[in-house]
Order: sequence, then C-alpha cells, then structure tokens
Amino acid sequence: VKPDRFDDVTGIADHVNGKRTVVLNLESANRETSRRLLDFLSGVAYANGGSISPLANNTYIIVPFNVDFTGDLADELENNGVFFKRATLYQIQYGG
Repeated sequence: VKPDRFDDVTGIADHVNGKRTVVLNLESANRETSRRLLDFLSGVAYANGGSISPLANNTYIIVPFNVDFTGDLADELENNGVFFKRATLYQIQYGG
C-alpha cells in the first residue's frame, strides 16, 4: 500500500488485523505523516503479535504472527532483488 495521508491508516490496519502481510510504501507521505503511520501500525502489529521491518528507504513490511519473515519469505524477497535489514522499532521510527 502507498498511503499519502494519515486517514489511510484504518484500511491498512484492517489488512493487518486480517492477518495479511502488508508492504507499506511511505514515499508519497511527508515525514510527519510517515511517523504517525509507523507509530499507529507498529501498535497494530504488536497487538496482533506481528512485526514490522524495514525493506528499503521509506518501505516496510508488516507481517502477522503466523508469518516467519526471517525464513523463507526473507530469502524469497532477497532472491527477487529486495534487500532489507532488521531494525528495532526505535530505529524504524527515529533512525537511531
């Protein structure tokens, strides 16, 4: 999904709550909107036992608890040219 305003967050949260993997592209959102979206969706992922990880600049993957991102999915993404790094929530939100 490629939201450009915070109002889009409920539809994205519905996907996460529905236990669907979401690729979140924040390239068209401004810095403040991106921060708010990440804050909210991090909470949604946490409440569902899922996780959020950066894939590239301004792009994140949100996976439900029943998806193992570190195994086959990560390998498949890397084999298709998507490179990512694991980061803490603090690093995702504040670049620390």
